[in-house]
This record gives sequence, structure tokens and C-alpha cells, in this order.
Amino acid sequence: MSPSEHVIIIGAGIGGLTAGLSLQRAGYRISVYEQAPEFGEIGAGIMLTPNATRVLLNLGLESGLMAKGDRPTASLYRKFDTAEIMQSTPLNDRVATYGAPQVHIHRADLHRTLLDAVAAYDPSCLHTSHVCERVEQTADGVRAVFANGTVAEGGVLIGCDGARSVVRATLFGRESPHFTGQVAWRGLVPAAGLPDTVSGPASTVWIGPDHHVVQYGVRHGTFVNFVAVARTKWEEEGWNIPANVSDLLSEFDGWHPDLRALLAATPAGTCFKWGLFDREPADVWTQGRITLLGDAAHPMLPLMAQGSAMAIEDGCVLARCLSDLPVEKALQRYEHMRAPRAGGIILRSRAAAGLYQNVRGDKSAERQAYVDSIYTYDATTVAV
Repeated sequence: MSPSEHVIIIGAGIGGLTAGLSLQRAGYRISVYEQAPEFGEIGAGIMLTPNATRVLLNLGLESGLMAKGDRPTASLYRKFDTAEIMQSTPLNDRVATYGAPQVHIHRADLHRTLLDAVAAYDPSCLHTSHVCERVEQTADGVRAVFANGTVAEGGVLIGCDGARSVVRATLFGRESPHFTGQVAWRGLVPAAGLPDTVSGPASTVWIGPDHHVVQYGVRHGTFVNFVAVARTKWEEEGWNIPANVSDLLSEFDGWHPDLRALLAATPAGTCFKWGLFDREPADVWTQGRITLLGDAAHPMLPLMAQGSAMAIEDGCVLARCLSDLPVEKALQRYEHMRAPRAGGIILRSRAAAGLYQNVRGDKSAERQAYVDSIYTYDATTVAV
């Protein structure tokens, strides 16, 4: 694709900004349209696994990631009621295997790092308060129409607008995601005064029957981020549905006192819950000069911490394809490369409940094989 082509990006989340920065570094002009009135991310942590950090470091973001992120010393798995360590993997030893570190960071800090990097190329390319109503193919390009009356035209359009994507609905029609029977709670808790088992430098998964909790430090250990997941009948989408800490504690009744101390310390008004939904893997993301990226293409469960990682990989591979091929061939090549990878992670994320919510038997080898196969993928060098 010629660098003279204007690339329209719908959605300024982590995936959209990674794609935008990757394209800018390749010499392309981009415009990023965000529906929210201001740029920002939710108040939660994110686990950047090595397959994601490899891309971000390649984009020149090492100083921002290392300044704002935490490097966990180990990955631990604890039994829900005794805190017994069922599995321990020293993460510093795995950097040589994976070729990149694992980093835990506040989502807002990662988003700001990406946003600043994009703005450093062209601050005028970023637009807020633009709700996309529809996208269209034209004789020689694409057009996006927004609720505020703005019409953007370009040579390529990338839908990075989430699991309820307007771009996806325009291309392929609306479809209802499937409720998985799992519900998650999230919280960000000040670390001061918490037991060492939940405030130390390791990343920890607490494993219990039909439940599990992931917890890790962010902002240099001053906060502990947790995601608690349970099999239950309640279902509603959305990251910002307020939840009562008392209900969360009731759901995890009988769990170890240290873990319950973490949950109980969630500041008032900052505990949220959401039903976990996904879709069947899709083989087709592209029509002509329009394609999808991230959750718009492949919404998945958070059980393998790969939602943002897949969007980051998408952005890198898409930019590489567009640099090497004419537009429509490039988008088809991107889809051909990424759909099997993302589809496989969707299915693995579903199956992960059996690894994280089952205290019977030794699952350590199976868990390690899962993560090794995911973390060694290199979006910066995979053949395009």
C-alpha cells in the first residue's frame, strides 16, 4: 500500500492506538476517531504477556513501559482455601525463552503511553466525540459517517470499536454474543496493610472449584489488581456495572483469609462485575478496504489475559501487511494470518476454566504448555 493512502481507525483503545502507531512508524497518515468525549481507559490493571510486550518494545515504548509497569518475579498458583503453592514459575528465567518480559501495568498508563506516542507523530490525527454511525465502500476508497455530521474519507478503514462494533455490524450484520456462564468482578486495592501473599511481587492465580481469582501488583506495587471469576447464572455485559463487595465476599465464602482480605479492602464504589460473553471464532473479518481488529474481530474471555495482547498483535501484523502489499490483498493476508491465531486463543480461553477452576489433579504441565505456546509467538517477525 502506498504511504499516500489515508487510514481511518474507528476506536482509540489499545488495539486501535497500536495499529495507528505501527502505521505511523511505517510512514502512513492516519486519523483515529473515538466515540468518548475524552481519551482514557478504565481504572484497572492489565497483564501484558511477552507476546504483547514484544510488539510494544519494538514500537519504541520500552522507557514508558518500564517506568510505569511492574515486572513480576514469578507466576504462582495457590489453592483457594489453604494458600498452598500448587505451581511456581520464576518469570525472570522465562524471558530468555519468550524473548520479552511480562509487565503488569495500569490500563490508563498503557493507554497514555500509546496515545502520547501517536500524538508525537501527529497530534491532529486524534479525534474525540465521534460516534460512528456507518461505514461505506466507495469506488476508490472508504467513508465513515459520524453522528456529529463529520464524514471521513480514506483508502483503508480499520474497525477497532470493540465487541459491539458498528463496523462489524455494517459488514456482517448484528449478532448476539454467547453468555459463557461465567461472571467476573474486578477491583483495584491499595496494597498497604494487605498480607504478603496478596501484595508481593508475584502474579498469583487462586484456584478453586468453579471459581478462580487472578491478582497482581501495579503502579510499582502500590496497588493490587484483581479479577475474580465464578460460574453463576447472573449475566450482563459491560465493564462498569457497580457491584457490592459483600456479594463478592459471599461468592468466595470459605476461601483463604488473605484472599478475602484483598477482596474486602476494595474501596467503596470501585468494585465492578460483568458477565463473560464471547462469539464463535470468525474466519472472515474483511470486505474490500475495510477490516476489523481486536474485540471487533475476536471477542474472547479474559481467562488467558489475551484480549489486549491479540489486539496488539493484530495492529503489528496489519501494518506489516499493508506495507508489503496492495490494500485489498494486504487486508486478506492480514485476515488469513490472524484469524487462525485469534480463533485458537478464543477456544483456549474457554478451555482455561478447566485449568483454573479445578483443584483435582496436577494441571501444572498443561498450564505451562498453554502459556508457552501463546507467549512465544512473534508478531514482529512472523512471515507476511
